[in-house]
Amino acid sequence: MSKTAKNTIKLAPKVKAFADELINNPKISQTEAYIRTHKTNNRTTARINASKTLTNTNVQIYLNKHIDKARNKIVQLIDSERENISLQASEMVLDRALGKPVQQTQNINLNIDSALNDIL
Repeated sequence: MSKTAKNTIKLAPKVKAFADELINNPKISQTEAYIRTHKTNNRTTARINASKTLTNTNVQIYLNKHIDKARNKIVQLIDSERENISLQASEMVLDRALGKPVQQTQNINLNIDSALNDIL
C-alpha cells in the first residue's frame, strides 16, 4: 500500500472512536473500549464486536500508524535532559526488546482447620 493510501484511510466515526480509545487508554481492554464508544453494556457483545473490529485491515493500519508515533516518541525521550524521563524511556525500550523481567511468586496453601486440630 502506498504512503498516500495509508494517509487517506477513512474509518466510520464509531470505529475511529473505538480505535482512538484504545490508543489514548492503553491500559483498558478492547471490550471496555468498545463499551465506552458504542451503545451496549453487554460485555459478551462488546468482546465479540471489538474482536471483529480489530480484524479490519483499515483499523489495523490506523492503529499501527499511531503505534509508530509512540515508538518514535519513546526513542526521542531516551535523550531527554531529565534523567527520570530518560531512564523510564530506556526501561520501556529494553523491556520491549529483551522482554520484561518476570517476578516469581510462590503459592502456599495452609489448612488452618488441620493446624488448629493439632494444637487443640
